[in-house]
Amino acid sequence: MISRQGITPGVYGLAGKFLISMPGLEDPNFEKTVLFVCTHNKSGALGLVINQSYAADMTEILTPLGMEWGRPEEPIVHQGGPVALDRGFMLYETDLDYPGHVRICDQIYLGTNPDILRHMVQSGDHGRFFFALGYSGWASGQLEEELRDNVWLVSSLDRQILFDVPLVSRWDLAIRHLGIDPSRLVEPRRGLIH
Repeated sequence: MISRQGITPGVYGLAGKFLISMPGLEDPNFEKTVLFVCTHNKSGALGLVINQSYAADMTEILTPLGMEWGRPEEPIVHQGGPVALDRGFMLYETDLDYPGHVRICDQIYLGTNPDILRHMVQSGDHGRFFFALGYSGWASGQLEEELRDNVWLVSSLDRQILFDVPLVSRWDLAIRHLGIDPSRLVEPRRGLIH
């Protein structure tokens, strides 16, 4: 039941899906990660790691901008990837009318505008929200090569995993979402995961 969702080399369509790292991926930026793919086209791909936290929390991000955290959930800042750690990226379910607001898939939007951040943290809009510093990027053809090399599993979006599940459980649950028991996966150099 491992699904590539019909994705073949040269065909683009992973925006709005999860990439789940396979065991044995030794890059510390991506070991046991789940990424939400924001864009995927012939120029490359951009995604956000959804299960790693950044060293700062939202209060440290908002204070210099003259904002306060006004949301019910914990003020977690995610580390979206190793590229551009000084840039903020937001995923949310509210359709807003701001510059920098892009629809990724059905009721999931990507924003980079500070006005969107202000709206999400101070307006009383309690639609689900995700904030990350940095992103993960692939050059043209790079992600397709990694898929051929079985670096990633591809899964449909699960909103609970994206917004609600604790970070430490997201990798395991994303694999289970595919119908796979993570303990049955094999690490290329070490054998079964225990």
